[in-house]
Amino acid sequence: MTTIDLKRRMLLRSVGGLAGITVLAPTALLTAYHDTAVAGTNRDGAAHYGLENGPFDVDIRLRAQPHTAPILPGTPSEVWRYTAELRNGPADTITPVGGSYTGPLIRLRRGQRFHARLENGLPEDTTVHWHGLHVPSDVDGQPRLPIKPGEAMTVAFDVVDRAGLYWYHPHPHGPNGGRVGFQSYAGLAGPLVIEDEAERALGLPAGEREMFLVIQDRSFAGDNELTYLDSGMGTMMTRMRGFLGDRILVNGQPDTAREVATRPYRLRILNGSNSRIYKLAWSDGRPMTVLGTDGGLLGAPRQYPFVTLAPAQRIDLWVDLSANEPGDELHLLSDSYQAGMMGDGMGDGCKRGSRRGGRMGNMMGGSELPAGARFDILPLRVTRRERGNERLPKRLAEDLQAPPVERDAPVRRFKLSMVMMRGFAINGRQFEGATVADDEIVRLGSTEVWEFVNDSMMPHPMHVHGLQFTVVDRRQVGSRRGWAGLAAGLVDAGQHDTVLVLPGERVRVALTFTDFEGLYLYHCHNMEHEDNGMMRYYRVRS
Repeated sequence: MTTIDLKRRMLLRSVGGLAGITVLAPTALLTAYHDTAVAGTNRDGAAHYGLENGPFDVDIRLRAQPHTAPILPGTPSEVWRYTAELRNGPADTITPVGGSYTGPLIRLRRGQRFHARLENGLPEDTTVHWHGLHVPSDVDGQPRLPIKPGEAMTVAFDVVDRAGLYWYHPHPHGPNGGRVGFQSYAGLAGPLVIEDEAERALGLPAGEREMFLVIQDRSFAGDNELTYLDSGMGTMMTRMRGFLGDRILVNGQPDTAREVATRPYRLRILNGSNSRIYKLAWSDGRPMTVLGTDGGLLGAPRQYPFVTLAPAQRIDLWVDLSANEPGDELHLLSDSYQAGMMGDGMGDGCKRGSRRGGRMGNMMGGSELPAGARFDILPLRVTRRERGNERLPKRLAEDLQAPPVERDAPVRRFKLSMVMMRGFAINGRQFEGATVADDEIVRLGSTEVWEFVNDSMMPHPMHVHGLQFTVVDRRQVGSRRGWAGLAAGLVDAGQHDTVLVLPGERVRVALTFTDFEGLYLYHCHNMEHEDNGMMRYYRVRS
């Protein structure tokens, strides 16, 4: 294994998250809550958070470390990746994903008691955030509880979430700014699936007919070196827009065709990109049949002409190839849409099939594959005839319930804004460590409506830690425009932990704060926006 030279490799010449960014002064009374979690200590001296008592149904060792991976032909690329070891539990708990850098698929069952030793083999602080899971705040992988280089942390929690696709990734933020974008881009991300008996009883496609797909965009230079926010005129523009790579990878590999049979398949897709929004569609124009979203299955299947998938969002699709013939190809693609003036750093979107950017576009932070471009993601190549008995169920989930929103339920308004030369803000505030304002304190057991109003030129996928929520409604309230062609593919049904708020939109979501007190994060999941201030803590208390 090759050790990454921090001074030599282009990937690791990235600029810190808040370098050159001025933190905004708070506009309301602030209260500091510094490291309120209390850690125990394991026999080996590692800090321990969460459940203290076993026995544990699953015990894994998860390590973040420098590595090399064959991504493009020729020289392996130097990356950061997760490796995992099963110390106790079902044999299928850990499954490698592809042959590249993507973290392994972690498979859990609802009701299990989970224990993990998290080891940091990196040259900087990191964390492991269990994205979408309902867990106590001290095991949520927040920046206030970092794992130092060469050290370890153990966490333990009960798996209580609905069956669905979740994921894990780093969430560090130090004195020099956020590192979520950089560490995730370097390769630290992996899928996590929760199963339960009700879902298995549906008889949905499984085994080879269940595909877990992590879609990411990356850029390369020289000897297949990953490049990210390197020095140049475009760095500031890229931070404001979000990083866009010019190669699309699926499970860490480019141009990955899958051989399939004439049967139904289940595609479980994670948008693991830093900032790119995908407009998922089928090449033959057939509708997208949606089974589930971030928080698991819908009540019943729904069809959309395409699916808009923002960073961190997941989608569960059914595709039936029974009417196809061997030799046919069906392509999963991202269709064209109009991006705003900051979509690619140089213009107001792109025409169908274009790959704009060029010399000036790259200087100004543009990409050869700009926002709104049309491109293939995954070819499905029909190679054989098979008969199956899978049928699309008319009903999927009986446990899908919306939070009980009363007429007098509290409504919190969050204005999402861009501050030129100073990053992004929520209600005029930027990230201030483990500090919350008085209007960021919620009551345990309550149900609230949170209203996100986007007053910027950029879309913002807003993520709330610690729970799943439902989308109440969305409507245009401002004059901001420029991101067109995405609305019909917004899947607001079901449960979510991330919701896309387009420029000029107001989106309301309903949340119930159950089980756990403590500090949690809410932020934009455009990772460059998050790293540049668009993240805050909220506190749940009795």
